[in-house]
Amino acid sequence: MLPRLERYLLQDFPFIHLIIGGFGNTAFLIGSVCFLFPSLERIALWLFVLGSLGMFVGSLGEVFVRHARKSRRRTQS
Repeated sequence: MLPRLERYLLQDFPFIHLIIGGFGNTAFLIGSVCFLFPSLERIALWLFVLGSLGMFVGSLGEVFVRHARKSRRRTQS
């Protein structure tokens, strides 16, 4: 099960991690701007949380992609 899921997420769709990270960066930026307005502090806080989570998931996915590529190169050599 895990190898099929790994192949599906890492080999077939590695750009998903970039999209998730890009969403996180965008949410973080919008949250930063929202903090300039006191009435939007609650929205800013949640955008920060969601943005941080998106950046974390995107980075973690990229780590898995790079690790999988290195492992494949080692086995092919």
